[in-house]
Amino acid sequence: MSTTRICPSCGAEASPAERFCANCGTRLPEQAAVPPTVLIGQPPGTPPAGQGALHLPSDTPFAPQPPARRGLPLWAIILLALAGLCAISCVAGFVLLNFLGQQAIEQVATAAVEVRSTVEARPTPADSPVDIAPTRDIVLALPTKGPASGGGGVVGGAATGAASQVQTAQAATAVAAAGAEADAILASATQVFRDEFVDNRNTWFTGEVSEIETDKIEDGVFKVIWSGRGSTYEEYQLRDFTNFVAELDCKAQQGGVDAGCGIVFGEETDVGYYKFNVYEDYYSLFVVPSDDAAPALLEGDPSDIVNVGDWNRLRVVKQGDQISIYLNDVPLGSVSDSTYTSGKIGVATSSYTEEGGVEVWFDNFTLWELP
Repeated sequence: MSTTRICPSCGAEASPAERFCANCGTRLPEQAAVPPTVLIGQPPGTPPAGQGALHLPSDTPFAPQPPARRGLPLWAIILLALAGLCAISCVAGFVLLNFLGQQAIEQVATAAVEVRSTVEARPTPADSPVDIAPTRDIVLALPTKGPASGGGGVVGGAATGAASQVQTAQAATAVAAAGAEADAILASATQVFRDEFVDNRNTWFTGEVSEIETDKIEDGVFKVIWSGRGSTYEEYQLRDFTNFVAELDCKAQQGGVDAGCGIVFGEETDVGYYKFNVYEDYYSLFVVPSDDAAPALLEGDPSDIVNVGDWNRLRVVKQGDQISIYLNDVPLGSVSDSTYTSGKIGVATSSYTEEGGVEVWFDNFTLWELP
């Protein structure tokens, strides 16, 4: 391999020992180091045969450089931090909402149990209807009260001496027999409804009617107050009855002989009904058509039976065409009539004075169904 050098200024040749060009005097460059011999076909970096391994300083351009370490940019770090905070917030929020929701469910469940306990603790009459507004009817024209017309009950008309004693004995016998019969009838009956009027859970009408009647439920009774003359009734609306026992406690709180209370039954809308009505000095059982008032089926004077100014118990027993009426467990009479075979049952009041001042109380309205 030639070692002749060339002057960079004039191109003249110079020997390796010369430091300056002999032709132009220019300082010659230092002679470069001789690179190692690499055999053809030998992999790069492999030393020639018979030589040791080639070691290069780490700062030579031929030395392999380790890859530069690269970190995440600042914006990526910030985004990752924000994402982490959002994830933590979502998890914490879910846990908190789940906890609060569970607490709310437990509170609602507790409140529901308390409400149900309160409702179940209230005494409820057997098979009481709920939110059933009774039908009411106003009859301003009343039938004339009069003496018994011959269809009266066990007690009616005055008697003296031996005749009175005989009549009294007969009446006692009839009362005893009727009581035994009533007990047998009730033993076969099924109670369907009872209202003791501890409140208005059965939604009877309360308020003012036609400016002459005021109804209210208080003190455990249903009160009907009249300021004029008239008659009304209200019904149990859930079903019709064919064979039944209907019973009612009533009291003429004010009004004396002008205050009447009773039971209506067999009511067919826009057709008619039966009405059993009691006053201090008169009772009657009428068939009441929609267009007119018919003569009484039964009537009489209950003076020896009625509890003046106190509670009286009215009862109607209907089996087929046979209708029997009772006052304070005393039979007033029976009659066979098929005008209305089935219908609804209700309570009724009457006021026989234009001046009013009549007040009637109801309690213990009970209905049984007979087989």
